[in-house]
Amino acid sequence: ELYDIPFEEGQIQNHYRFSASANLPIIIKQRWNITSSLRYRYEAFELNDVKHRLDNSIPSYNEKLDYHYLSGSLNFTYFSKIFNKPFIYNASVIVDGTEKEAQRIKGFLGANIILKKTERTTIGVGLIVLVDPTSPVPAAPTFIWEHKFKNSPWTMDFILPQRLLFKRHLFGKGRLSLGSELNTNGFYIDQSALSNVYDYRTIEINSGLTYEHLLGSSVIASFKAGLATVFNSRVSVRGENTNDYIYANNQDENAYFSLGFSFNPNPKKK
Repeated sequence: ELYDIPFEEGQIQNHYRFSASANLPIIIKQRWNITSSLRYRYEAFELNDVKHRLDNSIPSYNEKLDYHYLSGSLNFTYFSKIFNKPFIYNASVIVDGTEKEAQRIKGFLGANIILKKTERTTIGVGLIVLVDPTSPVPAAPTFIWEHKFKNSPWTMDFILPQRLLFKRHLFGKGRLSLGSELNTNGFYIDQSALSNVYDYRTIEINSGLTYEHLLGSSVIASFKAGLATVFNSRVSVRGENTNDYIYANNQDENAYFSLGFSFNPNPKKK
């Protein structure tokens, strides 16, 4: 739909995503640290048999679209105690854009307190304040609950609103996770034929399994597969609130899989 009017209908034959990121320490102290994060993401869509929904005289078409997204952030974390409970502060400043130029500066502030921590259970609550005029909400609560089931290899990992996973170790150096994760993705549409730069964002739930395996002492390989449910896919003018979108599309549920590798140069034995 374009401006709430039926626009086009077709098939996303394939959707490819490649991402690479690095988290780099700058200053590490006992009670606080400053780190930086760098991220690159490539998105490609293969569209088939796209038809205009109101004018049948317009011929259908096939097209491949691809986009590049880059971001960098500076992050500050501080550890303290309130009522003898661990209290963690976070702040981040983020700059993102396309391969052509930077587009926006945004950030967030967060705080979490650990209310309970035992050998089998950790419970915490917190709040994230978004310094971003495009966000549909200015702030969001967080809830953390990790619980290891008695006489069982399984652990529940629940972080509201991010994920609900059930995990267990396998094969000595492997870990299996079953459950759902909430993911947000997006990129900027910056084309000379358009009068504005646009911000495309999706919110989806990925439900399925994840298997991670330690290779050597520093490399972790991961495989994910399951069902992706996209329930929010919108385009808005860059810098405008995503509730004031001009374009939206609906997608059917679809299968997905991904393969990834991560490298930690300073692993701990645990």
